Amino acid sequence: MSDIMGLDIGGANIKVCRLEMDKGLVLRAEADSVYHEVWRDPAGIRDVLKNFEQKWDRKNETELKGIALTMTAELCDIFPTKADGVITILRLVEEVFPNVPIYVWTTRGIFVSASETKEKPLEAAAANWLASATSLARSPLVGNEPALLIDMGSTTTDILPLVRGEVAVKGRTDLERLLSGELVYTGVLRTQVNSIVGDVFVSGIRCRVAHEYFAISADVYRLLDSISEEDYDVPTPDGGGRDLTACSRRLARVVASEPEELGSDGVYAIARYVQEKQIQQIQEAIWQILSRREWPSPQLLITAGQGSFLLEQVAVRLGWKAVPWWEMFPAAQSEYAMTAYTVAWLLATQLG
Repeated sequence: MSDIMGLDIGGANIKVCRLEMDKGLVLRAEADSVYHEVWRDPAGIRDVLKNFEQKWDRKNETELKGIALTMTAELCDIFPTKADGVITILRLVEEVFPNVPIYVWTTRGIFVSASETKEKPLEAAAANWLASATSLARSPLVGNEPALLIDMGSTTTDILPLVRGEVAVKGRTDLERLLSGELVYTGVLRTQVNSIVGDVFVSGIRCRVAHEYFAISADVYRLLDSISEEDYDVPTPDGGGRDLTACSRRLARVVASEPEELGSDGVYAIARYVQEKQIQQIQEAIWQILSRREWPSPQLLITAGQGSFLLEQVAVRLGWKAVPWWEMFPAAQSEYAMTAYTVAWLLATQLG
């Protein structure tokens, strides 16, 4: 029997999943996710992890046999280099779990020890996408059917081709993945509106947007009723509320205006236009990947992340079938964070 904790430490969200497995079957699973701005308080990772440990130690009778660690927070600009970020994060995990073996997932698609990671830290940088893609590629529910796994979170979107049980990506580092179209810096909560559109239409006239931190994608999707006020779990640009009035005010500021000047229909039209442009950002990256013609065109889009509702629209436009990741993975549930669950599952199956 294996009792494994999967940790995905991102710059804005720390995700955890604890799996108890026996002979490849999941007997019990628990998951959680906490918003924490690592770029403001890297040492605060310790407190988040301690809360996980204390909460679950009271509930679990079995001994934790290993921690499967993956991360993206090393890219936060508080760290002088990505290598410094990886080592800092790893040491914080070691502080909280001094007696538990730590296995770090790498962009080579294998786990390595903590000591090996300190020698080659860049191999552990931004590897969480590969854990998810590898586990789904191996899932019997996916099989040999070509598919795209697309994970759209608060900040970024991963587009990952799965072909014949393998992850058929071109890039491994963030730079390589940005070049290949497999990583797009666009998300449904934290993305600034002025990075999605350079202009919008107001009263039939094209209007350039203000390049200021006035509104984010969460404001757009609150106005479009795609997310709830509780889903809007990131700081607002102006420190204000997350109700429709506040979101409308922030979005109007993108064109240096007010809701009263634009009218409710005018603000709503801007929101719909921003959504359309964000869908186009994702579709352009998909077409870039499909243009390689290295495998049969997939008809299956596996969705994941907070932006799954938007990915379903992408699938409709492509004429593909959209299936949430947890339906393609044995014993997974919709409330689990995919990256934390899959990295824990990979380690549990490796340890037997």
